[in-house]
Amino acid sequence: MSFATRVIAVVDALFPRTSVKTKRYFVEKKKIHTTTTKTTTPAKEEEELFFVQLKREEDVMEEEDDFYELLDALPHNNKREEEDKETNTMIASSTNSAKIASRTRLSSSSSSASIVTRKKNLRNAAKKVNTNNIRLSSSTSSEEQLIASENISDMPPLELDDKGIERVKLQKNGWETYKYQDKFDCNYISAGKENTGPIVVLVHGFGAHSYHWRYQIPYLAKKGYRVYALCMLGYGWSSKASEEQYCMEYWGEQVSDFVRTIAKATETDKAFIAGNSIGALAALYAASKGAPERTKGLCLVNAAGNFEPNAAPGPEKKTMAQKAVGTAQDMEEAEENNTLQGKLRVAFGKLAAYGIFYFTKIRIKTILNQVYDNDVDEDLVRSIAMAAEDPEARETFYAISLAGSRTQVKPRDLLENLNAPVMLLWGENDPWMTPTKAERIMKIKPSATYSPVPAGHCPQDDNPTDSNNAFVKWAETVA
Repeated sequence: MSFATRVIAVVDALFPRTSVKTKRYFVEKKKIHTTTTKTTTPAKEEEELFFVQLKREEDVMEEEDDFYELLDALPHNNKREEEDKETNTMIASSTNSAKIASRTRLSSSSSSASIVTRKKNLRNAAKKVNTNNIRLSSSTSSEEQLIASENISDMPPLELDDKGIERVKLQKNGWETYKYQDKFDCNYISAGKENTGPIVVLVHGFGAHSYHWRYQIPYLAKKGYRVYALCMLGYGWSSKASEEQYCMEYWGEQVSDFVRTIAKATETDKAFIAGNSIGALAALYAASKGAPERTKGLCLVNAAGNFEPNAAPGPEKKTMAQKAVGTAQDMEEAEENNTLQGKLRVAFGKLAAYGIFYFTKIRIKTILNQVYDNDVDEDLVRSIAMAAEDPEARETFYAISLAGSRTQVKPRDLLENLNAPVMLLWGENDPWMTPTKAERIMKIKPSATYSPVPAGHCPQDDNPTDSNNAFVKWAETVA
């Protein structure tokens, strides 16, 4: 491998955007230098370097064409004609003698610098034009979205992900809080409270929190919606409350209360409620039983729960923690017996829950990657790890592992009694909640809108662009 080729390889590694034309210039310059040091005079070398430099300038100018096309669409663009004349003059002079080339070398360098400067100016002009056009056409370009955030006074701090998609920026101490049952601090994220569009309440799944809706909050707020994403009790930045007897009814009642008291939905100003995984069941409970008169529509996102006829309450499949710990009834009976055997049973159940908690804690990214199509980013992993650092997190994990066996309501019954429009936003590559479950739900609610997206178990975070577009498209059809 030649030295020049090695240089190009290093440039490729360090600066992936280096153009082919720029790399060709370095190769040609190296060849000329190698040859002229042996066989040419300084004047001849100077002439050849000038022609290479001129070729490079022509190539740079070719790359400017897309910017010129943009500027051509603008009024008062007389400067283009002058620059074209300048270019033609420079190209025509390329046939002059070495003496002329030698004299013009200094001015050529200055011309090269002016071209680079002009290119930067063109980029800035193009950026300004794009900003104006995007604002007018409501485009989703990330840079312009950040600028547009200034129009929403209560928008939380935002950032761009590695794909340039806007999302809520992770905050160590969470966002807003409210008192639930006058004793528990519950966290939530909101945006667009002063908007005039419909209310949207977003409910996370198992082990997640309000930040799992980080892409939907700014997107929907900028579409005019009033957006609220809560942390259910025991999750995220909300109180862990390990002494509470968690079940689906418990979280469903919290969502219902949140819809009424924080989102302030009424019978005449109803809310869309969307939930992912077990959050879909809490959302279903609120829409069907807890606050049906305040529900405009329900969006089930890869919903958990057993929707089969005559299915028993509780989870469709027991998790590892539920199998190891046992049922809430087993634990309660063991505690009431107050015998050595009972105490050992409770101790074993808690020990199993603690072990699974710590094992899960160190495998957060691995577990998420199993159910995501795209690679999971570090901020999401860190957000879940933060919640696990709470002193009560371990005890709460034990309490939550008993929630399935405490649940008495049946998802199918709730769905059959639901009167609001339904959307199924489904990550079609979910290994846990496969599209066959969506098909079962569609049999119960044939009028439901089914919107599959290429994503895993959490499409709202795995494929936010398609998920956001699908939700808004459906919401706009709901009267």
